[in-house]
Amino acid sequence: MTPIHEDEHLLVLEKPSGLLSVPGRGPDKQDCLSKRVQAIYPEALIVHRLDQDTSGLLLMARGIEAQRRLSRLFETRQVKKRYVAVVAGHPAQTQTAQTPDDEGWRTIDGPILLDWDRRPIHIIHPDGKASRSRWRLLDASDTATLIELEPVTGRTHQLRVHMQSIGHPMLGDALYAPAPVRALSPRLMLHAQSLAFAHPFTGEAMDFSAPTDWSAHAPHGQFTEEPTMTFEAFKQQALAEGFDEVLERTWEPGAVLDTHTHPFAVKARVTAGQMWLTQTDASGKSQKRYLTAGDEFTVALEEPHAEQYGPEGATYWVARKN
Repeated sequence: MTPIHEDEHLLVLEKPSGLLSVPGRGPDKQDCLSKRVQAIYPEALIVHRLDQDTSGLLLMARGIEAQRRLSRLFETRQVKKRYVAVVAGHPAQTQTAQTPDDEGWRTIDGPILLDWDRRPIHIIHPDGKASRSRWRLLDASDTATLIELEPVTGRTHQLRVHMQSIGHPMLGDALYAPAPVRALSPRLMLHAQSLAFAHPFTGEAMDFSAPTDWSAHAPHGQFTEEPTMTFEAFKQQALAEGFDEVLERTWEPGAVLDTHTHPFAVKARVTAGQMWLTQTDASGKSQKRYLTAGDEFTVALEEPHAEQYGPEGATYWVARKN
C-alpha cells in the first residue's frame, strides 16, 4: 500500500471501503490496513481509525514518539477532519429551526451510547458521551443530499449515528439505514476527504485531500463495474504491447524469493492471494509494494527484485518480453 505522503515521522494513506483499519477478532479479520502498511514500514503504528466501510485518509506514526505526539494532537482536537457523505432525503428541511452559519454549517448535538444488546450499534441516549458534529450541504437531488461533515468530537460511528438520528441515514449503511436506503449503494457513502494538522516535529502546516466524484444526482455512478479482465484479454493486450509469452503462475503460501533478476521484462496481474514485491532501481534505492487481486506490476529487464507471498500464496498472469 503506497502512502500519499511519507516522511521520517508519519505516513498518510487512503483506506479503501471494506478494509479494516486494525485486525479484528478471528482469522478472517486479520487482513487490515495497519498490517499491510507494517509489511513495508515495520515501525508504523496506528494513531486513529476509520470504520471498516468508510474510505479515505488515515494517518500512521513512524515510531513510538511520533505516535505519542500525533495522538496528543487528536486528543486536543488539533487535527481537522472533513468527510463527505450522501444521505437520504434533505436534512436542511429537517433542521429548519437551525440557521446555518456564514459558511453554511449546521450542528447536531446528541450523546452517543453503545447499545450493548445490539453491539456494535450505537444510539443517541442521555447516558451517552457528549457528541457534536457539523454538516453543510454540497449538492441535492430529489431524493438524496451530498454533504460535508466535520466531527467536533470523535465517538464511534458518530457521523453515521448523528445523521440517522435526524432521519437522514447514509446510503449503503448496513448498520443504520433501513433496507431501501441501504440498497441504494453497494457501499457506505462516507469518505474521509481531508486531514489538516501541524506537523508534530516541525510545526509545518500539513493539509491533505482525497476528493471523490460523488454526486447527489448519481450517488453510486462511480461504482459502475469495469468489464472483468480475462486471461485471454490480458494475453492479447500483452502481445499487442510486444510481449512474447503469456502464462499463469501460482506460488505456494509463504514462499520467498530473495533478490534476483530476469533476462526478460515482465508485466503481470495478480488474480488471487497476496504478495509483496521489492524492486531496486539503478541508484540502489528499494521500494516495497503490497499487491492483491486486480493489481498489476512490471519488472524491467535485469531489474533486481524480491518476492514474498502471503498465507494463501498467490496467482498471477505474467507476460514476458525476451
